[in-house]
Order: sequence, then C-alpha cells, then structure tokens
Amino acid sequence: MSDECIPDDGWPPRRQANWALLLLFLAYIVAFIDRIILAILIRPVSTDLQLNDMQFALVGGVAFSLFYVTAGLPIGWLVDRYPRRTIVAVGVAIWSLATIGTALAATFGWLFLSRVGVGIGEAALAPAAYSLIADYFPPERRGRAVAIYTLGVSLGASIAYFVGGQLIGFASQAGGIALPLFGDLAAWRFVFVAVGLPGLLLALLTLTMREPPRRGDKLEERIEKGAFVHFIRRNRGVSATYFLGYSFINLSFAGFMLWGPALFERVHGMGPADIGVPLALIFLIPTILGQWFGAAVTDRMVARGHADAPFLTGAACAVLLVPTAIAMPLLADTKLAFAALALLVFLVCASVGHHAVVAAAVAPNRMRGLYVASFFFVQNILGQAIVALVTAFLTDTVFGSPDSLGKSMAIVGGAGAVGGCALLLLGRGMLRRASAENRQLSST
Repeated sequence: MSDECIPDDGWPPRRQANWALLLLFLAYIVAFIDRIILAILIRPVSTDLQLNDMQFALVGGVAFSLFYVTAGLPIGWLVDRYPRRTIVAVGVAIWSLATIGTALAATFGWLFLSRVGVGIGEAALAPAAYSLIADYFPPERRGRAVAIYTLGVSLGASIAYFVGGQLIGFASQAGGIALPLFGDLAAWRFVFVAVGLPGLLLALLTLTMREPPRRGDKLEERIEKGAFVHFIRRNRGVSATYFLGYSFINLSFAGFMLWGPALFERVHGMGPADIGVPLALIFLIPTILGQWFGAAVTDRMVARGHADAPFLTGAACAVLLVPTAIAMPLLADTKLAFAALALLVFLVCASVGHHAVVAAAVAPNRMRGLYVASFFFVQNILGQAIVALVTAFLTDTVFGSPDSLGKSMAIVGGAGAVGGCALLLLGRGMLRRASAENRQLSST
C-alpha cells in the first residue's frame, strides 16, 4: 500500500479496511459451515460408516482440532512475517477442497483424514485475520471490528443448520443426487460437496485485499530469535488467564457444536431437517446480539481507561452462563431447551466474542499472529478434542447410555463456565499491567 493511500492518522482508509473485514467475515462464515456440518449429519454419516460415539468424537473433534492447533503455530509464525492475504487465500482453498473430499469418504480412516485437511486449512484464518484487523482498525474501533469478524461463527452456524437441514431433506427425498465428476451421491455426501464449493471462489476473492502496513515498526526492529518465548515467559500470568479463561467459558458452546444435533435427536426426537430452522434462528439472533453487547461494553470501558475491560465483561457474562450451561442439556421440554440454548449462545458470545482485543493490547505486532495461534491452540485442544472425548467418555462409560448425553454436556459446560469466570477475574490486574507495558514499548 502506497503512502498516499494512508490517511493522516496512519490507519488505512476505512473503505479498504471495511472491504477486508467483509472478506474475512465471509471466510469465517464458510469456515464455520465446513467445520460443523459434520455434526449436523451425525446420524447418516455414523449409520453409513458404522461409527460409535467415540469414533465420531475422534473424527469430529480430534481429527480437526489436533491438526488445527498443530498447523496453527507455524502458520502463526508465517503470519508475522509474510503477506497475510496470501495465507488466508491458501487456507480457504485447502479446507474447501478437504470438505469436498469428505463427500468421498468410504471408511473411518478416509473421513478422519478429510477432517484433518479441514483443520489444517482453517488454521490459517484466525491468526491472519486478527493480525490484519489489528493493523486496519484503531483501538477505539477494534472491538467492534473483531465482533463483526467473529459474527462469522454465528452466521456460519445459522447457515449450516438451516441449509444443511434443507439440503439433507431435499437430497433424502430425491434418494440421492447425481453430480458431474462425482457421480451418484448419497444425501449426506451431496451436502459436503454443496457447502465446500463456494470456498474455492472465496479463496480467489481474498486476494483482492490490500496488505496493510504493520504497526509498531520501532519495536519490531528489536525483536530477535527467541523473543516470543521470552515474551510468553514475561507475560505468563496474563497469557494463561487469556488462553484458559476464554477457552473454558467456550466449552458449553463448543460442546453443543459437536453434540447438539445428537442431543436434540436422542432427547427430543428431532432429525437434521427438524432442527434446521430453530437452530438457524438461535445461532443468528442471540449470537449477533451477544457479540455486539460484549464488544460495545468492552469498547466503552476501554475508552474510559479500563484496560481490564475484556476480562471483566467476559467474567460478568460467565456468572450467568453457569446455571444456563447446566440446565440447557437437561431440559426435557423442547421449547424450554431452545430458549435456554438461545440464552447460552448469547452469554458465550458476549463473554468470548471480543477476546482478540486482549491479544492486540498485550502482544507486539510481529508476535500477534503467533500469540493468537497459541490462544487457538489451547481453545481447540479444550473445545474440540478434550470436550469431544470427555463427553463421549461420560456418555459411553460413566453413564453407559447414549440417552445420557445431556448429563455429560451439563457437567462439561457448567464446569467450564465456573473455571473460566474465576480465571478472568484472577487475570484483571495482570491484563492492566501487560497492556500498559506494551503501550510503553510500542511508543519508544
């Protein structure tokens, strides 16, 4: 980007920033559709490939998260050094091709490897996106920009539930779909092809973003080999509360993403086509409201000088999340369960949706991509792999019945909300000190 394209305040023009934010937002929508579509299709996929709950946990949780977090750290390193728009474009293309490849899975192993590909591709998006947003938007607008980006989770889930339910219903009634190059496809296989193809076009569109100048150049010139490890050690307290606090709060949300469709099928007798519309509405309206509420409160508090605002907002919402996360999966009345779910997603989004504000406040620019990748390493190990396996273990081994899935989800979600709230409250002072230190270093 040439100097004349940059306003007097040093930030990129709003038009360029908003266009980049739109593309990143669309990428997150596509990513989340491809990520959770497997959970919606748990019944036909498990039946066709003869998977039990533990095997589904390995495919839906471990396969994605293990390689998402493994690839995320080196990709975060690349994000801090190379053009971020290129990294985003390559990542979108990889996960879209892997989603299409899922449609061809004939065995558990093939399905597992396909989800590995989705995880590797999606690992490129978050570190690059949050790094770009931090260089496109000044601090007083950054919280809302992050909230817009993370609304991709909400819309992605909403679209996945609605479109996935409609597609599976349409294809099931037709007895399968024949597509060029793919031949005759079972209903669930057709859905994976249908949701994977748009990502290939989006991969090309992301190349139209302009790479913004990285901010804080004076500080970045002094970053040497091993500096990130030193930075983490020096900020281990705030980093631990940041990584673990938000990750624990997110457990009830992550657990529902994987096991929610199965819960409503086993407890409430609802299939993919039945839950599509109500879940689409829940993951559209309460999530949008939650994202904006949490971001607006945090931005307002930051503008008033409260550097610990992200942790305070997250902890306050987590207090209300505790009883909600416990009650929602245990409710036998379907309408009450949907209402409790709407409140749950609102509170989780209000708690966690603005988390990247912490990374922007604490980490120097050329450490920010790796810092965000480290956050997602922890979040996805807890929220994808561990929550999947623990829930399956409690259901299959401790309670010994698939119908006990709600009890397992209540235990995991409630414990996560309690732990996350405690950690964020513990870290408020550390966040204030780390933010002040980063501002001082960046200005010298």
